[in-house]
Amino acid sequence: MALGLYSGTGFLKLPHPPIRLPILLVVENAICAAWEILRTRPRPGFDLATATEDTITFELQEALVDEVFSSGVVPGFDDEVFSIPEREAKVRSFDYGHLDKMPDLIIRLIGRPAGIRRTQDGLFVECKPIDKKHPLREHYCTKGLLRFTTGQYAWAMSTATMVGYSNADYGLSAKLTEVLNDWPTQGAKTALSPCAGSKAGPNSEIVHLSEHPRTFKYVETKRLAPNITIRHLWLRRD
Repeated sequence: MALGLYSGTGFLKLPHPPIRLPILLVVENAICAAWEILRTRPRPGFDLATATEDTITFELQEALVDEVFSSGVVPGFDDEVFSIPEREAKVRSFDYGHLDKMPDLIIRLIGRPAGIRRTQDGLFVECKPIDKKHPLREHYCTKGLLRFTTGQYAWAMSTATMVGYSNADYGLSAKLTEVLNDWPTQGAKTALSPCAGSKAGPNSEIVHLSEHPRTFKYVETKRLAPNITIRHLWLRRD
C-alpha cells in the first residue's frame, strides 16, 4: 500500500535517497571497461580518434550493454542491481517546461525505495568531448554540467556524472579546477577533489567530485533543490 508515502505537496522523498558509493564505483568501472573495448577492439569502421560525440556515446552504450552488462567483466554490474542502461531516454525537466530532455545515459537501479518518482530516478550521465575544438567551459560546462544545476537532468537526484572524452594534454584536476573557479554563477561550491575508492585506469583518470548549487525550487515541495554532487570521469581518446 502507498499510505504515508505522499502528501498534498507531492512526493515526499525529494531529493531521492542517494546512490551509495560502492554502486557508483561499479558503474564507473563498467564504463571504463566499455571504453577499453572501444579502444582495443572497436567495430570495423569506428575510429575513436575521429568519431563525433554522438557516435562515441552510441558505441559506449552498446559496449556497456552488449559486452559488459551481466557478463562478469565487472562484478556487480548485472541485472540483480541494475536495469539495462538507456541512451537518450526522454525525461522531463523539473517544472514540466521541457518534456523531451535526453541525457546521454541513464543507469537505473533495481530495488529503490518507495515514495520516489521512478521516471526521474537513477544515475544520469552526460558525455562531452574535451579538446581544442570543444573548450571545457563552452561545451563540458555550459552544454553539459549546467543541465544538472538548472533542473533539466537529474533534478530529483543528489548525484550525477559527467563523462569527458579527453586527450592527453587535458588533465582533469588542473584544467577543470581552472574553469570552475572562473565560472561564478554555477561554479563549484567546494574545491574539486578526488573520489575515495576511485582508481585511475590505463585510459581513465581518478574520478573527481565537485559540488554545485542548484537554482530551482521543487514544484512538489516549493523548496529550493539542494546542492548536487557531480562525479567527473575522464576517459582518454588518444
